[in-house]
Amino acid sequence: DVDWAPDFIIDDVAQRLVSRDVRATWFVTHESPAIDRLRRHPELFELGIHPNFSQGSTHGATPEAVLQSCLSLVPNAVSMRTHMLIQSSPLLMDVLGSTPIRVDVSMFLPHLPGLQPFPFWMKRRALWRVPFFWEDDLEMERPEPVWDLQPLLDIGPGLKVFDFHPMHVYLNRVDMFAYQKLKASLKRLTEMTPEAAAGLRREGEGPGLLFEEVASFLSAHCLGGRVVRELVPQASSSDGL
Repeated sequence: DVDWAPDFIIDDVAQRLVSRDVRATWFVTHESPAIDRLRRHPELFELGIHPNFSQGSTHGATPEAVLQSCLSLVPNAVSMRTHMLIQSSPLLMDVLGSTPIRVDVSMFLPHLPGLQPFPFWMKRRALWRVPFFWEDDLEMERPEPVWDLQPLLDIGPGLKVFDFHPMHVYLNRVDMFAYQKLKASLKRLTEMTPEAAAGLRREGEGPGLLFEEVASFLSAHCLGGRVVRELVPQASSSDGL
């Protein structure tokens, strides 16, 4: 989830993937030169949308406006994850009825084995729902967070979709305090400078180190992994690049 990260951080995280030929889906929140640079790697990156349906959203005041705003950023997107995981049956009906989105990744089922995509049927149309297995900021809330890949692999068979935010990968913090303080000091998160972020970065275990571990594992053992649209048959075209 891009989550309005500044360009220098998007570029940093993207380069870590490009250098390993690792594939990823980026759920886009805003327009920027760094987002355009992601489009230069269609062999690696899928662009989906990350609509913010909460009150006061910069994407729009109604669900319809939010969806259209996000699709103006990625007109051919076929996948989405909603910001803050906001979802409802009427909302999913709007998505199915008025957008090209065919895959939703807003269902968080942390650390569970046996996960698989499944179709959500409404009015004889299917929205494929891909549950995801791990998320960096929500891992911080667990009593015993896991920042190492092997214990997560050992949980058992099934789909393991990881949700990383560029900001948390870059800062590598294991709690939200420094990030929230930095965010509160800025009018817009996209305006953050490398100098402002530098003093908040940390070494050792955390989302940044796990991201590196996941990327290296996918590069070495999984042919670079898969993007979201490839997890379901109906959305496996070139749309969304």
